[in-house]
Amino acid sequence: MRSTALSGVLLAGLAACQPAVPPVASPVLPGLTLVPASGGLLVNGSGGREIGFGRDQPGALQTVARIEGMAPRATSCGSGRQAFVTKGNLQLVFESGTFVGWTSGSDTAGRTCG
Repeated sequence: MRSTALSGVLLAGLAACQPAVPPVASPVLPGLTLVPASGGLLVNGSGGREIGFGRDQPGALQTVARIEGMAPRATSCGSGRQAFVTKGNLQLVFESGTFVGWTSGSDTAGRTCG
């Protein structure tokens, strides 16, 4: 009985440590690509949809993961912001749980980590 209770506590603790965006094995939304734009990211092939600045962090990261087939990975970012790098090496910047900017090479839009 005691080991069952302990197992339940351990499993609950492990579940709490899971990443916010689960890894995706293959593209769930094939044929779509992300295109950096002045107001966020355009989703090429979607008929004009976008991941705009102001979108909540979990929703933006999950959408990127579904398009690219893998979750963006966390990377360091200054200024009290969080950043994630996509499969296509696009850095997405979030502040207070909101998508606020991106960086791709020397191109940027919105807020950056610097």
